[in-house]
Formats: sequence, C-alpha cells, structure tokens
Amino acid sequence: MYVVIVGCSPVGYHLTKVLLTAGHEVTVLEKDPIRCQLLWDELGSVVIQGDGTDERDLKSAGTARADVFVAAADLDETNLVACQIAKHVFQVPHTMSTIKDTKNEPLFEILGIDVVVNATHLMVTALEEGVPGRPLLRLMNPRVPELELVSVSLPADSAIIGKRLDELVLPPHSFISLVIKKDRASLPSNEMILESDDEVVAVTSPGEEHNLYEILTGA
Repeated sequence: MYVVIVGCSPVGYHLTKVLLTAGHEVTVLEKDPIRCQLLWDELGSVVIQGDGTDERDLKSAGTARADVFVAAADLDETNLVACQIAKHVFQVPHTMSTIKDTKNEPLFEILGIDVVVNATHLMVTALEEGVPGRPLLRLMNPRVPELELVSVSLPADSAIIGKRLDELVLPPHSFISLVIKKDRASLPSNEMILESDDEVVAVTSPGEEHNLYEILTGA
C-alpha cells in the first residue's frame, strides 16, 4: 500500500514510523525545512519538502498513485484543502484528515473526507479510559449517523466469560467486529471463547448501546 502523508506533526511522524514498520511505502510532504531535516536524519528519503496544498508538490510526492492520503498538518484549513486536491485532482480513493477544532468536523464530512480524526474526541476517549468503572469507550462515529463504534473491556465477573461468540444474543442492530486478546487481535468467529480482559470492538446504535454494554459486562 502506498500512503502519502501531508504534515510531519506528531501524528504524521508516528503514523509514518508505524506504516514503515508494517512494510508499507510512505512519502511525507512537509513544508517546514527544519521538520523535514529532522525526519530525513531519522528515516531518510521518505520525506519531501513541499506544500501539501500545492498541486505540483503533491504530484512530486506521487499522490496520483496513492492508495491512501493522510492530511496531518497543524492547521485544519491546510488539511481540508490538501484532501480536496488529493480526492478531486488526483483521484485518491481514500482520504483521511486530523482536525483540531470540533466545529470543523461537519464541514470535512460534508466535503467527502473519508475518515475524520477529531483530536478533541481522542483526548476525551483517553480520559474515559483512565476512569475506573467505565469500560465502554466510544472509538468513533462512522459516517452513518445511526451507528457508533465502541470498545468494551470484559470484566472478570461478566456472565459471558467462557462462552462462545455464537452463544451471545446481541441487540438486532449490533455486531462484534474485532476481539482483542492479550497477545493478538482477531476477527470474530462463532467458536471464539470470550475471556476476562478481552477487549470487544463492536458496531452498535445509540439506542442499543446501553443494552450491548449490559450484555457484555453483566452490569
């Protein structure tokens, strides 16, 4: 997979390292020469100095052949323009962007950015994760308004510990999409046994969220 990342912000930097470690091809386009040099010194030629809102610089970064385009610059305005050029000029199939101002999220979604990562929401999630007794975390809101992606940590006293997934009776519009165990993340299967401290990632609706939480935790 080829990924173009605009902006060597902390998010862009860490995402680049993760993608390279996973064996993907990555190019980072960064306007600031100091940031470019720092990333070059550590990771080499994956970084190109240039403006993520300049069509010529995006072409030089190989945006036309990118599978995924990620805008992770410091300014929401820069990220929005960069994604629009990637999507409409270079026909990149998947665009992603970080945002800092929560008021901008609806605009990004209306203009067709495929994935919008709200830094404020991530901070709230991190705070929720550190609060005892709150094992349900809202990971993100998919583009379908009636759906939510949530994560539930299974407590040791849950009634479903030791049961197979196909024994669970979930709400009608909810389903499990991933189960994270101590040593691995696995796609759900009917034969999978649920264990204490498993993290269950599920798609649900706001109206079924509480019911799903009760089923998984026994609360």
